[in-house]
Amino acid sequence: MVDAHYAEEQTNEVEILQSIYPTELEILHSEVPQKFTISIDIEDDDEIRPCNLLLTVEYTETYPDSLPLFEISLTPNTLPPPTDIEAELSDKDLCDLTDRLRELGEECLGMAMVFSMSTGLKEAATQRLVEKTAELIRVKEAKIQKEIEADQAKFIGTQVTRASFLEWKAKFDLETKDHLSRLAGEAGEERARRVVSGGKKDEDKRLTGRQLFEQDRSLAQSDSTFIADGDVAVDASLFVQEDDGLSSDAGSDE
Repeated sequence: MVDAHYAEEQTNEVEILQSIYPTELEILHSEVPQKFTISIDIEDDDEIRPCNLLLTVEYTETYPDSLPLFEISLTPNTLPPPTDIEAELSDKDLCDLTDRLRELGEECLGMAMVFSMSTGLKEAATQRLVEKTAELIRVKEAKIQKEIEADQAKFIGTQVTRASFLEWKAKFDLETKDHLSRLAGEAGEERARRVVSGGKKDEDKRLTGRQLFEQDRSLAQSDSTFIADGDVAVDASLFVQEDDGLSSDAGSDE
């Protein structure tokens, strides 16, 4: 049984709230202690994604000397999915808002407090969405700026510092040393091949025409097939002997 004093204060407050929220307030239980809901639209021009919160309030037997029972819920909406810069209230946000309303209620103990709680809820929820939206915008702009800087870096190249230059030089010197060592090794192998071959290159070891002629008598015989009738055959051995004779005579004259 609710004391008449509390019942009167609760009834008077409900009547005042109905005049403030003619369409937003809905009575769920008309008998004392009353229970009702207040629909609260959360919007701030075009800065945040609009939403609707439902504040459910149930008076206790000793209200307003004690806090009423209350609950905050997010009303489903038919809006399209949020963009990457549109924030929404999460379950954690609703818990934080509940704590905030409890603090407001405790500050108003002993007097009607539902209107203060509803206006405080609207302000706190709006502020929370503004902060979350600003953070989403900041993150997106930072991402875009990072992509721009990455594209610009492709044309600027890597900045050369003393440390990076010394690192490059050490690597370059090592590669140069390896290359020279490889060339020296190849030159040494070439010299070894020349020693084995008597100091001559492969092209120097090819036989002259006379050497081929002397080593292969079939070459002389094959030429005879081209001698026509009446031509005089030449014996190549005679030239060899004559040369030998000339050489002998030259030696005797001396």
